[in-house]
Amino acid sequence: MPKKGFRELLSLLKPKRGRGIKIRPKRARAIGIFSCKGGVGKTTTVANIGLCLASYLKDDVLAVDANLGAPNLGLHLGELNPSVTIHDVLAGEVPIEEAITKYHGLQTILGSIAYGEEIHLIDLGDYLKPLKKKHKVILIDSAPGIGAEVVAAMKACDEMLIVTNPEVPTIASTLKTFRMAERFKIPIIGVVVNRVRGEPFELPIKDVKRALGWPIIAVVPEDARVRESTAAGVPIARYKPKSRAAVEFRRLSEYLIEHVAKG
Repeated sequence: MPKKGFRELLSLLKPKRGRGIKIRPKRARAIGIFSCKGGVGKTTTVANIGLCLASYLKDDVLAVDANLGAPNLGLHLGELNPSVTIHDVLAGEVPIEEAITKYHGLQTILGSIAYGEEIHLIDLGDYLKPLKKKHKVILIDSAPGIGAEVVAAMKACDEMLIVTNPEVPTIASTLKTFRMAERFKIPIIGVVVNRVRGEPFELPIKDVKRALGWPIIAVVPEDARVRESTAAGVPIARYKPKSRAAVEFRRLSEYLIEHVAKG
């Protein structure tokens, strides 16, 4: 090869300023936890997987209470009266960064159970934008149902988990959540079947999967200690870490860690 041609080849191979591999900035994956019916254990799921994820990812996990009408994530974490809440943010009184509090490594934005003003439709995604560069995972605890609050939370999500119980009325309601996810084109990671008692009147897990047409990624057993832990304001994953429910929530969290890592 002529010297001139060789020099040209070297110049092409030589790294240049501003070129090469770019390190992508941190951008949180916003994962919403939804259920069409109340009482299925949606907030219990958020509190426990949030705590478990935080044990792996440290300060990179944020849990946001987006159940604006009846927020109770704080109650699950033993915080009855947070000093700054998401309602203060929506009222324009504080920037969203100042509403973050910490619970055993889990960063949270809680709601006010005493808030009595009218709640207007919001673009939750816009409020969360400044936080996406500071975290790896943002968990969004939605209100139950399919109303405007739920739509606002769903639009702010990159992906979602759906929580249900193995009972016919709940499964029928859960199908509405699937239709909403399809309408707004929000990918579904999978289904969490919670509060499984093993009673004859419950649908077998294989029938739940067949009815919903989606993978079941966790089956959490009914456990009286979950209610006990809620009354104590300590998620079961910390309150009784060896209980069957705690073990399953931890397994679900490990699944999510792998899912997020895969991108």
